[in-house]
Amino acid sequence: MNQAFTGLIMLLLAFLPYNAFSQEYSKRAVKSTTKAEEAIRLRQFEEAKSLLRKAIETDPTYWKAHLRMATIFSVYQEQDSALSYYNRLVEVAPEKVSEKLWVRIAGMNFKAGRYQQALSAIKHVKSPDSLLVNSISFAVNAIKFQEDIVLEQLPDALNAFQLQYFPVLTVDENTLLFTKRDSDRPYSDEDIVVSSRIGGQWIPPQSISPNINTEFNEGACSISADGRTLIFTACEGRKSYGSCDLYVSYKTGNYWSVPQNLGPGVNSRYWESQPALSADGRTLYFASNRPGGIGKRDIWTSRKVGDEWQEAQNLGKPVNTVYDETTPFIHANGRSLIFSSEGHVGMGGFDLLLSQKQSGIWSTPVNLGFPVNTHHDEISMFLNASGSMAYFAKETISKQGVKRSLLVRYPLVDTLVADKSKYVTGKVMDAKTKAPIGADLRMINLMDSSDIYHVRSDSVNGKYFLVLTQGQTYGVFVKKKGYLFEDFRFETSEGQALTPDTLNILLSPIATGDQLTLENIYFGVDDYRLDPRSRAELLEIVAYLNENPAIEFEIQGHTDNQGGEAYNQTLSTKRAHSVYQFLSENGIDAKRMSYKGYGSTQPIAANTTPEGRSKNRRITFKVIFVPNH
Repeated sequence: MNQAFTGLIMLLLAFLPYNAFSQEYSKRAVKSTTKAEEAIRLRQFEEAKSLLRKAIETDPTYWKAHLRMATIFSVYQEQDSALSYYNRLVEVAPEKVSEKLWVRIAGMNFKAGRYQQALSAIKHVKSPDSLLVNSISFAVNAIKFQEDIVLEQLPDALNAFQLQYFPVLTVDENTLLFTKRDSDRPYSDEDIVVSSRIGGQWIPPQSISPNINTEFNEGACSISADGRTLIFTACEGRKSYGSCDLYVSYKTGNYWSVPQNLGPGVNSRYWESQPALSADGRTLYFASNRPGGIGKRDIWTSRKVGDEWQEAQNLGKPVNTVYDETTPFIHANGRSLIFSSEGHVGMGGFDLLLSQKQSGIWSTPVNLGFPVNTHHDEISMFLNASGSMAYFAKETISKQGVKRSLLVRYPLVDTLVADKSKYVTGKVMDAKTKAPIGADLRMINLMDSSDIYHVRSDSVNGKYFLVLTQGQTYGVFVKKKGYLFEDFRFETSEGQALTPDTLNILLSPIATGDQLTLENIYFGVDDYRLDPRSRAELLEIVAYLNENPAIEFEIQGHTDNQGGEAYNQTLSTKRAHSVYQFLSENGIDAKRMSYKGYGSTQPIAANTTPEGRSKNRRITFKVIFVPNH
């Protein structure tokens, strides 16, 4: 037996003084307990337990027998048995309990979910730990207002293994990935498996790809909304910076690329795991125990710029604490972060919490409460885009000690996320041949220009997904070298039902005479100065023109028929010039472009309705010359 083990015994024996005769107890009970204490010192624990049971049978009020029995069970980490004897001690002789032991009893009751006993015990402590006190109070109140949760086990076809956990879904909820193990033996292989929902039915899960799963462990994965970027954890068998690292694979058609290490911006010689990808696959959250954090394991984040993942940043307070934070999940809205922590006020063990990002600042995390959280460890949760359904794994242990985990879900009556999301999907195709195109789609939140969503359509099938958040206005810019760009706008009002939309995008090869309306250029009423919301789209046009340097074009201004002809002509010309000037100031050669105002002479809709007049007030991009066209 090592010194630490012996030290624990002596520490527990020292919790209380030996004033056994402050009142009359059975001499037989006292004698048996004294012999038991000697047996404990000699590490003869079975003999000690037998003697203590006799003492308790002889005199149930003899406090020291209960204490010593709790001591033995504590040494062997049999916390439930230890706690039962500590609680009996409190019942028979609370005056014999030292403040140090009251702290222990309060903490043990809290961890066991016996919140009222924990509350009673902590009241005997003069200067208790604030986290423990607040957590006990929170838990007592939480269970008073509990809601019934009806868990729905996912189909047997999905729960085909002994252990399945960390479920993640694509935004359309038709593709499910999770980690599986065939047994609970320590060296059982972890793999990532995938299932598709076809005709409303989930097909049996299969290994995601031989490029991803190996003879070593792969698990704890996250996938982008479109199902084409996968980040997962591997701890051996691959090029690594040290401990567990994060790797990325990209899907084209039905093929997953050979995984690549995310590089030194994300990985270190320490432990990196439990990735959570934003909807567009360009912002990553993960857990790591690397230096420079606040606690043991913290939540970190990295942003992909171009093809490189930037140096990871600690998410900081109030998310991270001096304790452990793990298993982040970022909702499709990009603003709602769910994670597991033992460092915030909660129900005991690891609890799930929610933090919302507003103006780049993470809010104080809110505990998801009971019965989502219990005194057991709650590790991970996945929410669908609408915030109406939560997915996670539920563990069970049989009487024979066999562990099983099953994938379950439950409906959320009141969504956990303030900003629900929906998606738009379709294909990007050549307007003439209808062949699929791998194009860049950049979506800018016109109410917050820092909120940029960037994806590519699949070059094999042309499919894309865009995720929209409730109550926002988005401009979308679609481009492919050699094609005329497209742009359009989405608006999602607060009360709008967030149902999926389908939109196929047709791109035309650049040709002289082509023109299109710039949908996201804005001016004030009777004003020619560009509204700040226009900047994002104009910068996209600058990038497009730099990629297609031979195009010559005209910026055209148009108005409705309200006001005089001369006034409209002047206003349209000034608005076209404002766009021309912006492009020139951002590096576009003036020799390539011109501008002209057309007033109200070229309407595209009737001027008899507000909607029609709105369409007529526009800026048009017209191709004047393209070489070889």
